[in-house]
Amino acid sequence: MRAYNTFETEGKTGVATRENFKRLLAPESMAFIGGSQVEYTLKTLREQAYGGDVYVVNPKRGEIAGYPCLPSIADLPVSPDAVFLAVNADATVIALRELAAMKAGGVVCYASGFSEIGEAGHERNREFIAAAGDMAVVGPNCYGLVNYVSHGSIWPALYPQLPNGRGAAVISQSGNVTGHLVSNARSVPYSYLISAGNQAVLGFEDYIDFLIDDPNVTCLGLFMEGIRDVAGFAQACLRARASGKPVIVCRSGRSELGAEMAASHTSSLAGQNEYYQALFTRLGVIETDTVPQFLEMMKLASVAPHVSGDRIAVFSSSGGDNGLAADYCSFAGLTLPQPDNRQVAAIRPLLPDFGHVSNPLDFTAGYWGSEELLTPMFTTMLQGDYDAGMLVIDYPPAGALYRDKTAHQAMDRALAAAGRASGKPVFHASVNTESIPPEDASGLIAQGIVPLQGLHDAAQVIARWAAYCKLVRADRAGAAVQSPFAITPLSGGAMTVNEYESKRRLAGYGLQVPQGRVLTLAEISSLPEMMDEPVVLKVLHDRLAHKTEIGGVALNLRSRAELTAAAQRMIASVAAHDPDIRLEHFLIEPMQAAPLAELIAGVKRDPLFGMVLVIGAGGILVELMQDATPLLLPVTRVEVETALRALKSFALLDGFRGRASADLEAVIDAIMAIADYAGDHQEDLLELDVNPLMVSAKGAVAVDALIVEHCG
Repeated sequence: MRAYNTFETEGKTGVATRENFKRLLAPESMAFIGGSQVEYTLKTLREQAYGGDVYVVNPKRGEIAGYPCLPSIADLPVSPDAVFLAVNADATVIALRELAAMKAGGVVCYASGFSEIGEAGHERNREFIAAAGDMAVVGPNCYGLVNYVSHGSIWPALYPQLPNGRGAAVISQSGNVTGHLVSNARSVPYSYLISAGNQAVLGFEDYIDFLIDDPNVTCLGLFMEGIRDVAGFAQACLRARASGKPVIVCRSGRSELGAEMAASHTSSLAGQNEYYQALFTRLGVIETDTVPQFLEMMKLASVAPHVSGDRIAVFSSSGGDNGLAADYCSFAGLTLPQPDNRQVAAIRPLLPDFGHVSNPLDFTAGYWGSEELLTPMFTTMLQGDYDAGMLVIDYPPAGALYRDKTAHQAMDRALAAAGRASGKPVFHASVNTESIPPEDASGLIAQGIVPLQGLHDAAQVIARWAAYCKLVRADRAGAAVQSPFAITPLSGGAMTVNEYESKRRLAGYGLQVPQGRVLTLAEISSLPEMMDEPVVLKVLHDRLAHKTEIGGVALNLRSRAELTAAAQRMIASVAAHDPDIRLEHFLIEPMQAAPLAELIAGVKRDPLFGMVLVIGAGGILVELMQDATPLLLPVTRVEVETALRALKSFALLDGFRGRASADLEAVIDAIMAIADYAGDHQEDLLELDVNPLMVSAKGAVAVDALIVEHCG
């Protein structure tokens, strides 16, 4: 399914809006406008440590939740820094105009009835955007924000308190999911949680860009259904990456049905999973698969130091736990090197006679809670060829009949000591999800141990953290990261460029193509009786993009008679297909030798993601194997090579079953030529397709090519 973006915005937010966003998050005064939703929100605010002024506007009531009411916005004695606006959609637009006129800071708009309801709400949505002015407006169709820093929360339900206000900043397109996230028991530290709703004024790109500079923010967590501005999002994420603040994403709308639900919910673009993944890979955004994994990733990014690689040592007192750990770590892409001879010699005397020194290390149930033996054991392991250590132990649940945690705490002290001695990060993972109670998790964090709930998710988030840290190291070494092209929308028609002209243009960028000639039927009839080598004959016409479907390709022709007969069949076939097309020209090219592999390389123009380069298995394997990787332009040679190596069919290029290896540099040259052409013609290119690109040990030749360009 392909759902298209219907966000309506006025463009980039300015300096005034940025300053107003700061006011929203650090308000000295707050105003609440509305009725029942205001009452719930004020009751929540009373439970917080907010110390600023609070004003309530409601013309029909004298007080709400113990706060006296003012009859109108005009009666507010100050220009409020933060406003909760909970009136109907039409009244919301009117109130926004009044608030903008009095230079209010930020407004959280609760009402629905805007772009999420389709065409009926679009005009109202445009009025909403215009009315907002320079204010930092959250929503509409949103639940509010939880503020752990200044406690100036606008949230209609109670939520857990945290010991401090430094941690992940969450921006979510779903109010309900925001509520789930704030109510978790996984010890995730938070600074802010913002229900972004329709993002009519502020979008993900703005929230990221604004929050990067907040010292209370450790990382940015995005629960998203779609992105309204890929170019802006990319710039903000790259700035976050440069500042050392990870951007972590959990995305709905990855299935066809999920995409439909996301589109109906917030009118955002969903679907196109491969394009999202290509974007996140380019930007270094950490994508998670589930909400629990999202929570664990935000926690890890908030409290863990960087890891220097993906080599991990695992400890447990159970062969079963270690077996699961070995599986899950391997599936996640972590490596588990075995101890070297020195480590084996040092650890073996510390184990029972039946113990075995390995990674994962089973220290056996007999040593459960033995801090004095486990400390040197863990330390010796971590001083070896490892980047991090992980202890696999479940704590007893709260209220359990047997609640003695002495042994668990002793083992964690041993792990913490080993981490300090080796200078390497250490993690405590439970096998079950949520098997480390919050009070125990807090104790682990205080010792420098990262508590992770659920062994499978623990392995996944550690692996993704290691990949992120690798990117950061590459950045510091001077590796350049390019933002995807921002394209302009095109309206009008499309024009197909015939194969010969398409190849001629691409050859000008360095793409290798066969030496072809354009001939008429009369010129074919004048050819020598026999060809020096077998040739291919193809129909040539700008309106005949798909030649094989009309019998427009004839292979392995060796004589004038065969060429003439093939040309006459093509003329008849084209006439039957479309009587308006008069076929006058043909393309003749030498037959190519059987290749090692056929690839497809093409560029598509996506209205949201820009110019997308697709590299995959070509020829008949395109549909059979579904083996392709998208990259967002511009690309580097390294990115192209990585994409090629990720193909399931790459073995055909790499000496499969003793065959010759492909000239990989020539393949990359060919794909870069295609990418360069697309980059230089992004103002009018709609589509570019090279299929097949025939790859041999001597090079790569584009046997067919098609360019489709815009005509206004």
